[in-house]
Amino acid sequence: MILMSFMFLLAAAVNPAQSIQEIKSDGVIILCSGGEDGKVKWFKDNNNKEEEIKDHGNLTYEVKADQGIVKGFYRCEYEKTDPYEKKKYVFFLRVQVCENCYELSRLRAAAVILGDVLFTGGVIFIIYRFTTKNSGGTQKRASNSRAVNPPPPPNPDYAVCM
Repeated sequence: MILMSFMFLLAAAVNPAQSIQEIKSDGVIILCSGGEDGKVKWFKDNNNKEEEIKDHGNLTYEVKADQGIVKGFYRCEYEKTDPYEKKKYVFFLRVQVCENCYELSRLRAAAVILGDVLFTGGVIFIIYRFTTKNSGGTQKRASNSRAVNPPPPPNPDYAVCM
């Protein structure tokens, strides 16, 4: 979903005349800027057959979701000052919307990530402090059951006779 939103924002940045104005819980509002309100024609592509959306000449058009997904090709068209010069902009929509979604701002998302990193760092620091041995005095060695210089083994050439 985030990747799709990023793609839409990138598409809007490439062509500023067309943009998604708002993503709502039940649909998407698309904007065809540059034209005049009342003179914009909207079209929808239904299975490679384009049909005009009647009774809608506004700069914005709200596309309603079908089972939580807004998808399809939409096109807006308007005439500039010259009647023979038409501007056309195409929208490809594929957005999943839901009623109980929560929008997270950039600042809040950055604060959550930073807080998580600081909390994890604090836990790591506490574990490190408790696992190091800081006893203040000299460290004791573990007792070694073997002698440092054991006696040499008896030589079989010298047998003891009794």
